[in-house]
Amino acid sequence: MVNSPTPADTGRPHVLLIPGAGSDPGYWDALRARLTASGRSSTAVDLPCADESASLEDYARTVLDAADRDGTAGEPVHVVAHSFGAFTAGLVPDLLPVARMTLLSPMIPAPGESGAQWWAATDQAGAHQRAAERNGLQLPLDMDELFYTGFSAEQRENADRWERDQSDRAFSQPWPRAGWPEVPTTVLAFASDRLFPPEFTERLATERIGPHIFGEVPGGHMGMVSHPDELADAITRE
Repeated sequence: MVNSPTPADTGRPHVLLIPGAGSDPGYWDALRARLTASGRSSTAVDLPCADESASLEDYARTVLDAADRDGTAGEPVHVVAHSFGAFTAGLVPDLLPVARMTLLSPMIPAPGESGAQWWAATDQAGAHQRAAERNGLQLPLDMDELFYTGFSAEQRENADRWERDQSDRAFSQPWPRAGWPEVPTTVLAFASDRLFPPEFTERLATERIGPHIFGEVPGGHMGMVSHPDELADAITRE
C-alpha cells in the first residue's frame, strides 16, 4: 500500500483513480508511488465490477465513498479514469466537487449508449485494424500485444492478478447523463495503444466532450504500469 500525503499536506486536489473494466485497483500502485513522490495525494478506487447488482450509479457512489473515507468529500478532487472508467467518471461531478478530470485511453460515452454498444458506435474495430496494419501486425492480437505493450516480465506476472470479472449489468446499462459534465477535462492517449489508437481517441474526445486538452504519453493500453513516471508528470502538470 502506498502511503499517500493528505490533501491538506499538498494544497492540491486529491487524485481519485478510477480503473477500467474488470480491473483490480492494484494496477495504479506504480503511478500512485510517483504521485506521492511529487507531493500529490491519491486514492485507487475499488469498483464493485464483479457485482451483477451494481449499476453505473453504484460505481459513482463508490467513488464518493472512497473520497469520504479519505476525508476529501466536499473538497474539489482531480478524477483520473482509465478506459471503461470514463463511464463512471462522467457521473462523479453530480455527487462531489471535481476540479478537473483526466481520461486515459478512455471509452467516452454518449448519452444513452452502453459500454457494449460503444464499440460499434465509435468504429473502434476499424481504428484497431488500421493501427495494426500500420504496425505490421496481424489480427487478432494476443493479450501481450493488445494490453500489455512494453511490460517487463514482473509487470506481466502482476497483470494476471489485476484481472477481475466485469458484470454485464454495468456494461450493458445505457449511460444516464445527457452529456459530458462541464468540468475541465484532459484526454491522454497512450502512444502505443493498439486497442484505442491515439488518433481514434482524439477524434472521440472532439466529438463527445467538446472543449478539452488532448495529449499523448508513452505506453500501450496499460501505460500507467509500464510508464508511470511519464504519466505522473503529465497529471501533475495540470
